[in-house]
Amino acid sequence: MRYLLALLIFFLTTADVFGWTASLAPGLSVKNAILYLIILALAARFVVRGGIRLQLPRVHLWLGVLILYAMLSWLTTALLVRYKSYTLLSSGIDLKAYLLDNVLVFVLFLYGTETFADAKFLLKCILLAIAAANAVAIGNVAGLFHIGMTTVGIGGNLAGRVFGAFGHANETAALIACLLPAYVAAALSSTGVGRVVWALAAATSAGLMIMSGSRGAFASMVLATIVGTFMCRSLISARRAALVAAIILIIAVPMVALVSVKFGDILTQRVTELIFSPGTSSVERTYIWMPIIDKMMANPTAVITGFGWDAYDVMGFTFAVHNHYLWLWFELGVIGLGSYLMVVAQLLITARRAAAIANSETSRYLIAFIYGWLALSFAVLAALLFRPWLYIWAYTAVTMRMALIATQTAKEPRQSAAPVAAATLFRSRART
Repeated sequence: MRYLLALLIFFLTTADVFGWTASLAPGLSVKNAILYLIILALAARFVVRGGIRLQLPRVHLWLGVLILYAMLSWLTTALLVRYKSYTLLSSGIDLKAYLLDNVLVFVLFLYGTETFADAKFLLKCILLAIAAANAVAIGNVAGLFHIGMTTVGIGGNLAGRVFGAFGHANETAALIACLLPAYVAAALSSTGVGRVVWALAAATSAGLMIMSGSRGAFASMVLATIVGTFMCRSLISARRAALVAAIILIIAVPMVALVSVKFGDILTQRVTELIFSPGTSSVERTYIWMPIIDKMMANPTAVITGFGWDAYDVMGFTFAVHNHYLWLWFELGVIGLGSYLMVVAQLLITARRAAAIANSETSRYLIAFIYGWLALSFAVLAALLFRPWLYIWAYTAVTMRMALIATQTAKEPRQSAAPVAAATLFRSRART
């Protein structure tokens, strides 16, 4: 199964690099078809083995609440509310593409991996595939070759910004911010040539993040470092953390200098502006968000229930919402936003608890997951993601498999020790 999942990762990444959007039917692309075929293979394996044992029940519970409420909201909006220009088919396709497919990928990679070796193999496949896609984007922009499709912004605040293979520049940067800690964990868990390869993969991805000019991604990494270090303060050695920080700095300085040769304007205008004039980006976002918030405040019921799945696009707003949480709140209300936040909380809690009892290698990947999801959670305060979610949920699933294995392994010695203790007590009583 893990080789099928690796093939899926390869195909998804290749399709994004080359911009393949071939459709077999409305809402069914070639990527979707391959995903569903592998899900059928997983279902067949469960049938042969006699069923499935539910794992991470709280995560499944809140994902289920999110999906069910989104579907109810979609049907209610299409059949009862009937906004102008709102159609049942197109909004249903969006529901499948932006929510159901993400959950299916999470379930597929969670239950498709069974061992730590499977999870580690697939995690490295994800990291290598994304690093390769980022390297292609950099090579295209640098004029070294021309492979696939790489977009460079032309006008306004997008001028000169590299979009990469994973959508808008902000989307690509958010994905990289989420995975950079995992690259560091992979490097620390490797030796020799392997460590060099992972360091280069991390440097390549970080270089593209700079070229994207995403202020939100840089701010999210700073915030994630602060909050993540506080959350994992009892798990991280200060000496080891200082060593890792020094190594990252040694790699980052020449990398930033190299990227700045051609993209110095982006670095100056976008990144340094975030440091010296943080109000600039906040004014831009406030200009977008205030009409949305005013619309909600004018409809108190919608603050609780939301306006309905996919309703934002038919409300006449000029700009994309640029905030994942506000988007969920606007369309799915308190239930949609709350269930998503509970999913994130359960993922972080599971990773944190497992990291405390896992071996050193597994703990590195779990701590990296905490930092990465915190960075992602801060990044989507100022961005809306579409294409990166499939990779993020695949990464989440294989890391959660590591957490489950670590938890189960820690429980086994205690469970096996119970019969021994009972036998010892019985013998002592027999002597008396």
